[in-house]
Amino acid sequence: QHIRRERATSNICTNQALNALAATVYLSWLGKKGIREVAEQCLQKSHYLANHIADVPGFSLHFKAPFFKEFTVECPVPAANVIQRLKEKRIFAGLDLGRYNPEWKNLLLVAVTEKRTRQEMDEYVKALGEL
Repeated sequence: QHIRRERATSNICTNQALNALAATVYLSWLGKKGIREVAEQCLQKSHYLANHIADVPGFSLHFKAPFFKEFTVECPVPAANVIQRLKEKRIFAGLDLGRYNPEWKNLLLVAVTEKRTRQEMDEYVKALGEL
């Protein structure tokens, strides 16, 4: 592969290196205590959102297994419909697992990071309730 931009056949190496550099800078900036804090926030926020989604009529958690920051929601309608409706409200609903297996058409993969606020999560739950 040529390195120079005008002769390059792909930029995957550059993209991977950029992602690795960004992750390294972020993790070094956080430090040991910061990494633990981020992990705890991800865990708490994902469980907060999952519990509130499970309270919305028609929605439930698909798996009962422990999770860290990603969980699967069973929807009363195809996940693609949920994603589209929430997109209209400028909310990213998650990943439609039906794209990978037709039997999973009503399953939505939701991920929560430390960057989500309680207000954002409450708006997400409210939007689900309005479907």
